[in-house]
Amino acid sequence: MKIRQLTPDQVRALGDAFAHLRERLAPILRAIREIVRQAGAALRRLVDTARATARAVQAATVPDRPAWQSPYGPSQRSHR
Repeated sequence: MKIRQLTPDQVRALGDAFAHLRERLAPILRAIREIVRQAGAALRRLVDTARATARAVQAATVPDRPAWQSPYGPSQRSHR
């Protein structure tokens, strides 16, 4: 493979091509950035809701005392 140096005209043309590409890609990248930002915000809301739901379910299902400490006394089966 032979490597050669670019001429000044080629360097200028390459710079112009990159500038043109940057101009074309800038609005697309801004749009993608906004989509990703919105998706991140939606994901954050979803996670917050899931955490709140998990805390509510845990609070509702975790007994405040062991089963043997029933407020109704021992089960009738244990008296037999």
